[in-house]
Amino acid sequence: AVRRAGQALIAAQAELDALDAKVGDGDAGSTFAAGARAVIADLDAGHLATGEPPIFFSDLGALLSRVMGGSSGVLLSILFTAMGTSMAHGATLVDALAFGLARVQHYGGARAGDRTMLDALLPAAAALREGVATAARAAREGADATGKMTRAGAGRSSYVPEAALLGAVDPGAEAVARAFAALAE
Repeated sequence: AVRRAGQALIAAQAELDALDAKVGDGDAGSTFAAGARAVIADLDAGHLATGEPPIFFSDLGALLSRVMGGSSGVLLSILFTAMGTSMAHGATLVDALAFGLARVQHYGGARAGDRTMLDALLPAAAALREGVATAARAAREGADATGKMTRAGAGRSSYVPEAALLGAVDPGAEAVARAFAALAE
């Protein structure tokens, strides 16, 4: 499942970069693809402990902090590291994801409706108890909703004129939606 999500992000690189060129600095796809390539390489090399979720998520957070640039890498590192910590203390995957997202919001400052990857992650996390397919649909709806937002409360899009935002889906939210769709396959 992790490999499928990574492959989906690699395949979406050009489309995500094109979305980001409208509302950011044009490298979101490259950033997510770089992270995905590193994750797949570490999976292939046996460096990610996929059988032990607390260790896996902590290692994933550490890896992404090294290989992904920009705020996405930092925020995903916070998310996965917090998930690993939470699971090490007995949390379920769903509860660990909620904890990780709370840490991302605390350190990153963005909230739902700020036109960021959180607009796909938060609804996906809320729907995850009903299954990955339901979470994937929620992530897609959340990502699509960013295309109707004319104000960005965080990230590079917050510096872009409102008229340029309308109709342009947030690239981070789109990446999340694509990753969840691949996880649901």
